[in-house]
Amino acid sequence: MNYREDLEIKLQKVTLAMQEVAEDIYKTDQEKQIIICKLIEFKEAIISKGIELHIELEAA
Repeated sequence: MNYREDLEIKLQKVTLAMQEVAEDIYKTDQEKQIIICKLIEFKEAIISKGIELHIELEAA
């Protein structure tokens, strides 16, 4: 697996995790917001790493 594939898989996973959190009926809105904010930070870090490595990632 190369860096591009690794980063794209991580982007897919974090995007899926965001959807799952948003749909979790057992979490309060505040809990959802906290988790989604952390996932957004992780997603931004993945995108930044792609930019740093000059890798154009597929939009997730």
